[in-house]
Amino acid sequence: MDAVIIGPLALPAGTFVVLIGFLAATLTSLWWQRRGQHIEATLWRIAITAVLGARLAFLLRYHSQYESWLAMLDIRDGGWWWPGALLALPVLAVSLYRQPPVRAALVSASAAALLSMTLTFAALEALSPTPSTLPEVTLYNLQGEATTLDAASSGVTLVNLWATWCPPCRREMPVLEAGQQRYPGVRFILANQGENPNQVRQYLTEGQLHFEHLLLDPHADLGRYAGNRGLPLTLLFDQQGQEVGRHFGPLSDASLHHFLSQHLPGDTP
Repeated sequence: MDAVIIGPLALPAGTFVVLIGFLAATLTSLWWQRRGQHIEATLWRIAITAVLGARLAFLLRYHSQYESWLAMLDIRDGGWWWPGALLALPVLAVSLYRQPPVRAALVSASAAALLSMTLTFAALEALSPTPSTLPEVTLYNLQGEATTLDAASSGVTLVNLWATWCPPCRREMPVLEAGQQRYPGVRFILANQGENPNQVRQYLTEGQLHFEHLLLDPHADLGRYAGNRGLPLTLLFDQQGQEVGRHFGPLSDASLHHFLSQHLPGDTP
């Protein structure tokens, strides 16, 4: 499952798993606090180290994809690489060594976080729809001509679900536009969700954006196929039309490169 929808809020699955883990650790620390064991500051230190480590690992891996240091500070691109979170282990180890009186509290809070994250991840995986081939939905170009996703695709295909009213969608549009030339082995299809041609045409003109394959999905059929109404959502299909990956949230140059390189290591520059 790529995202968790809670009312009007849509969270990337990975973020949701981490939040559940931190919540479990916090509740465990509150239980120990009532028994005179205070570990809140240590837990925050461990959590912040894990988050910073995951971000730094991503930046080190894809530093060439960023134009400036300012861009690296923008965490909205979802640029995290989980091996970096292991940086928190030495912090935990030092805390256990230096604070013998609260070792039991720290171990139990860490175990609660790990167990809750594992169970949440397993539950989300179990609830995830089985990857399938290109959905049979009717889409339209800006001239109102009907087509299908299968007819519009050719080889490896990236399908981005977006809307002009969605700020994260608007933020990633230049990235996807540049991606058309940067990844010639991938066909980029922009599928607008539920808006009329005039709205879309006006937005593209004002933004001076050009997409080779821009289609309209007036009934949000692709959103129903994906089981996710949150935007933006990016789906990736291989040459046989089989879904091989999806990303929820805005893409930067670095996170797009990361997304494609996971599934197409031989085709990404």
